[in-house]
Amino acid sequence: MQVATGSYDIDGQLAFADDLLAAVLVKLSGYHEDMAGMWFLEAGFGWIDTLNRPTFADLDAAQT
Repeated sequence: MQVATGSYDIDGQLAFADDLLAAVLVKLSGYHEDMAGMWFLEAGFGWIDTLNRPTFADLDAAQT
């Protein structure tokens, strides 16, 4: 799904935990050079919400 982030990064993925929306992840574009293709925690909900928004190498890493 595409996410209106206001930047070049619009390819997104919804993450669920126990059938509840837990996070919105956005795939970083080539604009981010070395980090292109990684996934960024655009928004977290509940216990996943954090001020320090991490990046993940792939969706499996994000799920872990």
